[in-house]
Amino acid sequence: MKRFLICVAVSILLASCAKSSAPHNLDAERIRAHTEYLCLEIGDRPTGTEKERAACNWLEEQLEAMGFSSQTGSLARIPFHGLFELTSENLIATCNPGSEGPILCVMAHYDSVEGSPGARDNASSVAVLLELARYLGPERESLKGEIRLLFLGSEENGYHGASAYVNGLAEEERIRHLAVFNMENSAASPGPGSILTCGTLGGVTDGAYQEGNFLEPLPNLASRALSQAYEALYRGDPLPLFHRGMSDHVIFHQAGIEAANISWRFLDQDGLITVPPEYHLPTDVPETMDFDAGAVTGECILGAAERLIGQ
Repeated sequence: MKRFLICVAVSILLASCAKSSAPHNLDAERIRAHTEYLCLEIGDRPTGTEKERAACNWLEEQLEAMGFSSQTGSLARIPFHGLFELTSENLIATCNPGSEGPILCVMAHYDSVEGSPGARDNASSVAVLLELARYLGPERESLKGEIRLLFLGSEENGYHGASAYVNGLAEEERIRHLAVFNMENSAASPGPGSILTCGTLGGVTDGAYQEGNFLEPLPNLASRALSQAYEALYRGDPLPLFHRGMSDHVIFHQAGIEAANISWRFLDQDGLITVPPEYHLPTDVPETMDFDAGAVTGECILGAAERLIGQ
């Protein structure tokens, strides 16, 4: 409990230190604006609906304006069938396409549950992913490998976007996947209970992929890199680690690829870590969120990427 309280105290300080500890200059106001567009202009985005397709159209336009292009191999839009044969789409923007180095994935799903604008789940994460795309661009020589930014559809009814991506990998590609960072709840609910956490299901130990459990969450390459980046950027304790599924990183775990979920959670009065109270509700709207926390999430991911494939 003491460790949790220390982490909460650190999280309270993040809003004030995020801009001064932001070497990549991620823009919290742009993260806010993109979250607001998804939630207020498009609205709820259930799988297979016109609104989910409208979100994908808008995301594609934003990425093309940043220089990503299907002609150069840095942008791909891939339809797939999910639950009840509903059609959804994955949008993949790639930094350093064709690199012979390792592959890192950063992902966020852009669909939402019906009736919820989904600011926390998961428009804010999509907005952070757009901000990472703006920073990285189609090429970044300082990173020796591919970074694939996965805007995934159809998460809410069974992780179908992640399954479509993993099932489409050639074996050589799968082996090259070094680490995967999955974002959920990327902008915090303001208040003293807001805390940044990391979740894993398994990782490589002694040369073999192993599964963790609730009593002994297993750190992996992705979670270690995130925690080290967080400590270096914000002089905080390591990120609290949990054995946690319930998102797209489950599919990568099942394929033996080291993946971690990074998300803002809520520490309640009994000391339990929970999702924010607005989760999956009509009240999950942008005006109730702290977008400096979204910039913190993005800074940690970029810091982790630089540790893994930087010069």
